[in-house]
Amino acid sequence: MARMDYDLTILGGGSGGLTAARVAASLGARTLVIDKERLGGDCLYTGCVPSKSLIHAARMAHQAKTASHVGVSSIDINIDMGQIATYIQGVIAHVHAAEHVYTDDVTVKFGTVTFLSPTTLLLNDEKISSKATIIATGSHPAHPKIEGLEDIAYLTNESVFELTQLPSSLLIIGGGPIGVEVGQALTRLGVQVTIVQGPERILPKEEPDVSAAISAVLQSEGVKLITQARVLKIEQKEEQKEGKKYVTVKQGEQLLSLEADAIFVAAGRLPNVEGLQLDAANVDYNEQGIKVDDYLRTSTPNILALGDVIGGYLFTHVAAYQGSIAVRNALLPFAKKKVDYRVLPWCTFTDPEAARIGLTYAEAQQRYQKVRVITFPWSDIDRAQAEDAPIGFIKLILAGKKDEIVGAHIVGAQAGELLGEVAVAMQHHLTIADLVNVIHPYPTLHTGLQQAFFEAYLSSSAARSNRSLVSTVLRFRR
Repeated sequence: MARMDYDLTILGGGSGGLTAARVAASLGARTLVIDKERLGGDCLYTGCVPSKSLIHAARMAHQAKTASHVGVSSIDINIDMGQIATYIQGVIAHVHAAEHVYTDDVTVKFGTVTFLSPTTLLLNDEKISSKATIIATGSHPAHPKIEGLEDIAYLTNESVFELTQLPSSLLIIGGGPIGVEVGQALTRLGVQVTIVQGPERILPKEEPDVSAAISAVLQSEGVKLITQARVLKIEQKEEQKEGKKYVTVKQGEQLLSLEADAIFVAAGRLPNVEGLQLDAANVDYNEQGIKVDDYLRTSTPNILALGDVIGGYLFTHVAAYQGSIAVRNALLPFAKKKVDYRVLPWCTFTDPEAARIGLTYAEAQQRYQKVRVITFPWSDIDRAQAEDAPIGFIKLILAGKKDEIVGAHIVGAQAGELLGEVAVAMQHHLTIADLVNVIHPYPTLHTGLQQAFFEAYLSSSAARSNRSLVSTVLRFRR
């Protein structure tokens, strides 16, 4: 048998692909990473990194504008979007420079790649053979079919973070995480923002009370929310290609006429499968992405896929997790491992943040016979009061006689930072009785978790049993 050029070839240099490359190289595999033009992926250039940088700048502006009640005043707040754009690009460059470690001992090539067979790829004009291939080509913004949309210049996550001038008004199509994060940030920078959302609430994958809490904050800051609605038509005068857009929205049976200087489309994402010639490798796929099994294997066993290109959970940290699993299953198929999404955290980085891990209350009720909920107010956390950030709550979903945490939903300042502790507890099936005596430093936001655990314990069957035991002992002593 002819020797293959590589043990493993990875298509895509984003989070999942780079994680897979580093793991494969550490195991001694001859590894090739192929990307179109640069490493880092959407998260680095048009997703997580620039969006959080924009959010940070907007939060600083908001704090400066609203700090007078704590004794800090500013005469004038100047928003320099050009400088903010420079800051965002600087953060991207810094993060990119730190990612070189992922390609140590890895061959990296750039260009257009297609499959010729399950083991042969064509990169530009070069044929490459590989024992196994991992497809991690990511996704791109979906472009909804709206009359007139293709006739105007509009923003997506691929362009919004490059703005050097702010529009006076912005209409956002889509009320998911990207839409609400960008919407709040630009509102805080002085833009009049309207969000049009198809479902009955923004952030529809979150618990209803989480969506309600974030909606209330956005509206209090001036964001206009139009839910259960869809954009039918967008018009613009021909002589004003960069001018005002006139938008027709249908909400129920009512037609709304809106105006905006700019349109931002945040209506989901689609997998990057075009041009790969997957049929030549006998890889099955559809509009949602490449089909994989629980081991991330495609319909061709030596070809695996991960990240946004397979649909499902479109998160950078999920792609990185899948990267390690995919490498193991590609190089050691006799010891393959399934993916496990039981303990999956994610966070929407509004202010306050909306953080989640595990099941919703409705999902837990479908899986377990005994489910209860504990909700602890964020305003009862001393650190939150001290930092003037009292909005939010901690909601724990507990199941079974032992009160195992099967879900947690947190709204609050830096709420996402609390998910790590909950993730470890869930990963190891720890119960409220196990967690209640964990000592947390005071005053930190993590004491909110300690207090929530304590409230859950006081109303648990274990506490009732202890009360009964103590009562019996006390009666005997009397």
